Amino acid sequence: MTKQYIVWPQYLECSLPRRLGRRVPRDLCIDKVSLDELLKACQALSLKCTIEEGKRYPRAWYLSSGRLIVEFDGSKSELLKLLCRTIKTLRTNRKS
Repeated sequence: MTKQYIVWPQYLECSLPRRLGRRVPRDLCIDKVSLDELLKACQALSLKCTIEEGKRYPRAWYLSSGRLIVEFDGSKSELLKLLCRTIKTLRTNRKS
């Protein structure tokens, strides 16, 4: 059964501590992750997703970052870790 998860860029951000919204371990987190990178990672993984720009993460209401709604079969933590690994791979491929 496919579930829909909301993914905020702050979930993957290295500069944030867990109490302010980061949900992945430090070894997987990403510096300055953008909504476009999240979208490209979802497309690379063939995940169905919807982008919602202008939405504000409740813990950082002063930033207008946007969010993704992603359909995924596993747990949310599995999804976030998979997105982190994919974004890191996309960034290294872009550099070389």
